[in-house]
Amino acid sequence: MTVYADVVFLLNGCIDLLLLWLTSGIRKQRFTWWRLWCAAIMGGIYATLQLWPDFIPAYSLPAKLLVSMLMIWCAFGYHHPYAYLRNLGVFYLVCFVTGGAMMALHYFITGTSDIGGGILFTESPNGWGSPVSWVFLMIGFPLVWGYTKISFGSIQERSEFHQFLVPVRITLDGIKVDCTGLVDTGNQLRDPITRSPVMLVEMEQLQDFLPQEVFTMVRAKDWEKGWTEIPPEWMIKIRIIPYRVAGSDHEMMIAFKPDSVEIWKEDEWNNVGKVLIGIDVGRISSDGTYQAIIHPSCYSVVS
Repeated sequence: MTVYADVVFLLNGCIDLLLLWLTSGIRKQRFTWWRLWCAAIMGGIYATLQLWPDFIPAYSLPAKLLVSMLMIWCAFGYHHPYAYLRNLGVFYLVCFVTGGAMMALHYFITGTSDIGGGILFTESPNGWGSPVSWVFLMIGFPLVWGYTKISFGSIQERSEFHQFLVPVRITLDGIKVDCTGLVDTGNQLRDPITRSPVMLVEMEQLQDFLPQEVFTMVRAKDWEKGWTEIPPEWMIKIRIIPYRVAGSDHEMMIAFKPDSVEIWKEDEWNNVGKVLIGIDVGRISSDGTYQAIIHPSCYSVVS
């Protein structure tokens, strides 16, 4: 069997370059292309050395760890131990995910695999490898690489997004309602008279303690008629808050004054002080992840 070392070097070098590029994207790590190319060339040389029997130590785990550590150092430098270890860990994770997906797809397509020393072997009479394997590498790897990049990016975005989600507890007349709120720095809505911040909450979450007359008034937006029908004890709790959204004229929102509003932070409920609850008739989150929009001043009170 004939093996072309230059083909092995070129193929592995290109794959290493893509893996390092993906690592930099996930870590949001600044890089220069020449350093990435140098690290990829190092990986290509290492893969080529494994073709010679005299380099049996290159198959060992310490050698593989050493080469990968040198590749990360070459690609991104060494600025801090934690940053370096994070880069190394993400690089391993990317390699395991893409490598595992490649092997699974290869076995799914061909139905056979021959692995030795951590290397997946294919064979053909001309020495260039199986045509199926080449088509798979040229098409399958970019697809796996793209899917991995999108998936890791989505996971990272969700992780950053969930940092702004906090449990909220609203209390009124002894009744407590719990929901999840999003801290939105763009929410600057306040009562124009008292300057109390307004927290938007879905109307569906408030049905345990809001009277039916208030629901009817909010849905119909008939303030004059609705105001005469609400219970007397609610007269002092209801506020009319003017607001404006992009592309529309000034509108009015019904809000009410609860007994208390608490935010869960540092393993305990923290009272946010004076705040009004604005009633939103629709769904605040399309996927139901959160049901309230928290005014940033409410969160800063307990920070």
